[in-house]
Amino acid sequence: MLNWIKKFIMHHLLYSVLLLVLCLGIFPFIILYASSMFVAQSLDQISKGKKLAAAVDRVWTKIGVPYDYLVQAVG
Repeated sequence: MLNWIKKFIMHHLLYSVLLLVLCLGIFPFIILYASSMFVAQSLDQISKGKKLAAAVDRVWTKIGVPYDYLVQAVG
């Protein structure tokens, strides 16, 4: 019985630590993505001929591919 409780606690502790690392790893990218897209859209409104927001979004899509894989693997 004690061995089962030990495995149960270790499993949840490990899962909690991995989830915390995952969240801390993704959170800065959420802030950077939102702020860079806001700046790019603002610049696109100032100069109508530019498509900066679309280019920034494509870059973030390429950056996000490993994180999408990581979230699918964990979840």
